[in-house]
Amino acid sequence: MLLRRHHPRADDESPEITENAPAPAPGRSALKAEWIAYAVERGLDQDAAEQLTREQLIEQYGG
Repeated sequence: MLLRRHHPRADDESPEITENAPAPAPGRSALKAEWIAYAVERGLDQDAAEQLTREQLIEQYGG
């Protein structure tokens, strides 16, 4: 019986996940709490993030 082994190819569609990979920005329609968490992950103080509007967070951190 012939057994096949799985050898991932360079064009394999499953992305490699690393611990240090930055999370993508939330969608523009995401809740303010998601934008706050995203901004805090990028170094903004929690209290400062909560003082900003969702639109300000999107402008500063959403690109």
